[in-house]
Amino acid sequence: MPLFAEPKPPPRHPFREHPFWRQVLFVAAAITALAAMRPWIEVQFTSMFGEYSGPPGWQSSAGFTCLCTSALIAVMALAETQTMSARQAVRPASFLLAVVMTLSLALHLIRGPGDLRGATATWTYSFYVGASTALTVLAACAVRFAATSPKTNRPHPGP
Repeated sequence: MPLFAEPKPPPRHPFREHPFWRQVLFVAAAITALAAMRPWIEVQFTSMFGEYSGPPGWQSSAGFTCLCTSALIAVMALAETQTMSARQAVRPASFLLAVVMTLSLALHLIRGPGDLRGATATWTYSFYVGASTALTVLAACAVRFAATSPKTNRPHPGP
């Protein structure tokens, strides 16, 4: 019977993330891409000027950014493996892309819908759906990024 035993290494528990945010990311990215394929502006006063919708959203710079960025973020999340190095590479990049996409949409919103064929235009439901799901993509990327960032042990100020 040995008097001294070597300490057992602590059990390794691989980081298991709840799949909720990953699913939210995929659904929101798909809806954002689909919303960018629909018209984002239409004539505001249809009784005076008739019903007319503008080009699909992806034909604007913000819409193209939404379409490509949401697809790229989804592909990056699909390619992400369970290793810590893959998560540390993919998640900050996804978060950065989501920030750029959201800023592009915000600037597009501030600029306003403009006009169509000389008539005042207004945003369509596709634009509002795309903008809200882009914010959802940003939130999902932020939560996933925060889950991977290392926790720092800060010393507490002493008395």
